[in-house]
Amino acid sequence: MTRHRDCPTREWSILWPLVIVTNGDEVRLLDAYSGKRLGETSVSEEQFSAVVTAAARAASGDVKQAIQTLMGTNPTIWRQAVEHVNDATIAELTATSKNPALPFVAGFLLNRKATAAVLAHLENGERLILVEGPPLIGKSNVLRELVQKTRKGDKFATLLLEATGSGAMQALADTLAGKLDWPVTREEARSWLMRLSRAAEEPVLVLAVDGLGPRQTGFLQEIEELTSPAFGNGVRVVVAVDDTAAQRLIAGNGRSPSMIGRRAKRVTVGHLDDKEFDEAQANLWEHRIGMMLGAASSLELRFPWVLRAMVWTIIENSRHGQPEFMAVLSPLVSLRLIAEARRQFIEPELQRAYHELAKALLKDSQDRRRPISLILESLGIYIVRRKKAEKRLSGAEIYELIDRGYLKPTAHSSGEPILMIRLPELLASELAKLIAIELEQRSQSDPGQVATWLAGAASNLPLGDIVCAQAIVDACARDGRSLYPVISTLLDRRPTVGSFEPGARFAMHTAGIGQVDFNVQSDGSIIARSAGGQTVIAADPVEGLGETYGDFHSWMILSHLAGLPFALETDAFVRRVDPIVLLEVGAAEMVLRQPGPEMQFNGVLTHDLPGVGSIVCHTAGIVEAITYSMFLYLSEEGAKAANWIEEACRRKSLPLVARLQIALQFLTELGNEDDQAFAREMLKGPVAKAFKQFPPIHPKDDEAA
Repeated sequence: MTRHRDCPTREWSILWPLVIVTNGDEVRLLDAYSGKRLGETSVSEEQFSAVVTAAARAASGDVKQAIQTLMGTNPTIWRQAVEHVNDATIAELTATSKNPALPFVAGFLLNRKATAAVLAHLENGERLILVEGPPLIGKSNVLRELVQKTRKGDKFATLLLEATGSGAMQALADTLAGKLDWPVTREEARSWLMRLSRAAEEPVLVLAVDGLGPRQTGFLQEIEELTSPAFGNGVRVVVAVDDTAAQRLIAGNGRSPSMIGRRAKRVTVGHLDDKEFDEAQANLWEHRIGMMLGAASSLELRFPWVLRAMVWTIIENSRHGQPEFMAVLSPLVSLRLIAEARRQFIEPELQRAYHELAKALLKDSQDRRRPISLILESLGIYIVRRKKAEKRLSGAEIYELIDRGYLKPTAHSSGEPILMIRLPELLASELAKLIAIELEQRSQSDPGQVATWLAGAASNLPLGDIVCAQAIVDACARDGRSLYPVISTLLDRRPTVGSFEPGARFAMHTAGIGQVDFNVQSDGSIIARSAGGQTVIAADPVEGLGETYGDFHSWMILSHLAGLPFALETDAFVRRVDPIVLLEVGAAEMVLRQPGPEMQFNGVLTHDLPGVGSIVCHTAGIVEAITYSMFLYLSEEGAKAANWIEEACRRKSLPLVARLQIALQFLTELGNEDDQAFAREMLKGPVAKAFKQFPPIHPKDDEAA
């Protein structure tokens, strides 16, 4: 029996002579082998005899004829098969407790503008669309969303295919065989696509190919064939591809674009913009998951893999789904990301493989002979040159990791074959373990040299501040006594503030653009050059080009470290470290945030006070790791933190009191009843009293109060 595509249950059996299609109200009878419509609700004796004869032929070995009929151009039949295949493919790629690395999370799907752009191109009759963007940016989920949205309409039916095997035709044949038990050959799949491409009846079949690389020549040739005049407009192709690979696909011979470059419409997928982030928050709220104020200012939370990792942890909670359950995501990435990775990814062989990848990546990160574009990109995402990985893992091990989805091979724009690492949180965990071992070995050296080395490691790695903070935790778990001087030295290394000097040159990697080179001119302006051209950034007549921060990684490491209850044993006593760090780093006279290539996320609401520095406005929420660590400390200690709060207020530091106010304000909203009452008491008492020592930050609000 075959049910209508809107019905929740689908059963497939090509050996039944009759195909019954119903939506619960209307019933249609079809001959399974000719595809012809029979009686409205019943069949004659002659018709029944004919279909039984067809069944006998099928039973005697004519299964191919039945399959070819089902794979005809009648959408009543083939569309249901496509949807059944999609359901199976998406289920196969949805994370489970046994395989949490898979790209999809059940019930969680981000709405992306890129999907709407793809649909618009399809509506305009485009036959080839490239969905491109950096690794882990959500291209696979765009295809998943395309499947979902086209399923609701009548114009398009999307079939999701993984770019495996020797080509699109073989991938289609393998998918139908694997998901429907239809023994279809490559040539039969091609023949079906040819017939379907020239069918006048809607829907149009959209082949959504995920993960295509420039070295998959068989796939590329067949995509060229499918979008050529040899095929009709009834079959379209949408391909998800990494941005670096996309450049090679469209480049051609250098004088003119390739055939794919000439035909393709390009859709770029980046991190979540403001509208997409708002919609993500609404989606999360459907799962009773909220976000703290300030999360919108975190660039890291705009990357789908980070949100996915945080959401997966909550959805896996045994209490998730209960009526009283509610969770709140942190407003920035913290040490919890690594803690959850260690809780989830416990397979010994996977841990070993990632440990070796971490060794290769650390070694590669120290090679200054790499192309500058590769060095810059490696500061933002975990990538390793394949030749370096092959020194730590065998070819068979690398291919197994690729097959399981943990690695993605591609070619960098510099020409280097590289591996994209698909579990950044697990790699961060293994990097922390390696740095912890090195930290222990160096701990007997000069503390200043060790602190310089650690801050340098943080500056050269994605999530480096978090990785190095976790490395301190790991090293102290084995021998904390020898690390106290190192932590003290990190505390003494206060960040510096400077300005852009004429003649200075620097570079950065920006998603969607690539390498951008900057030259500071004598008049204070900056010339920015990239492959797309040249731009002049004029200096502000009052503020110039702004300030530059130096040597801030030491305090960024400590900002994350202070989010954990932390004690160290010295020769004389055991000392609690996190309250000390919170008092010292919390008094920083600048905004302690990791700068990035996008000004939108570098700028937050602040008060710039003469003689004091920059203070984050409380209306911005929690945007600094040190403030979030204060919130965690107050949440853990509750009323026992009263003496610490009194000490913070006695220090006569406006930045410290301002951060304390923000942390306490969140405790009034998110703490239990006792903590909420305590936080209100502290805000009205010692904090309000401390603020009176300083010029008012919000004069009108203070007058109204």
